[in-house]
Amino acid sequence: MALFFPAMKRILVRPVSDNELRAQLEARDTILFVGEQVSWQDIERQVERLGFGELYIVSATQARGTGAPRIS
Repeated sequence: MALFFPAMKRILVRPVSDNELRAQLEARDTILFVGEQVSWQDIERQVERLGFGELYIVSATQARGTGAPRIS
């Protein structure tokens, strides 16, 4: 019998280690980084370095009037 666990949406406010991110990517989670401590270029390089570049798209948005970008 196979178990199915639905993907989760995770909101993070800081960069995470390769092991933490790998576990979340393997679970097919949607990850949203919020805050100025995170660079979308760094996240994109980390995702690609971990071998998930073909499965995930890293994007960044910034709401008008706020300084904190959202990276997903």
